[in-house]
Amino acid sequence: MSWNLESVKTLVEEHANWTVESEGECLSISNDEGIDAFLYAGEQQIVIETPLFALSDVADANALNAFILRTHLYQPLSTVGVKAISGQEYYIAFGSLSANSKPEVLLQEIETLFENVDDFIEVYETYLNKEAA
Repeated sequence: MSWNLESVKTLVEEHANWTVESEGECLSISNDEGIDAFLYAGEQQIVIETPLFALSDVADANALNAFILRTHLYQPLSTVGVKAISGQEYYIAFGSLSANSKPEVLLQEIETLFENVDDFIEVYETYLNKEAA
């Protein structure tokens, strides 16, 4: 099965603890802890991402980036990158998978991303400005 936004929305809406809304060319998925993730379904790949914190909140970006490169493999199915959102740079957690993935794999990817957010923030907290932490 090749996924599109409507078919993903139908699948994700079945999850009792998630709220799903269409936002342009993506889906906004919120869990019961208030974490928002954004899902983009392309022809070959699906990407799910969530902002962690602004780059401007980081005390030493070079040190954090080096730490991320050394440790990102410790979190299953998710990695960290930097992305411009509304003109501001943010560290994001994201996962990607084939547009032909099975429904259970797609749901696992979303669920794992939500689970990893708290871990990423906790581990990277020491690199944030005191005001942001």
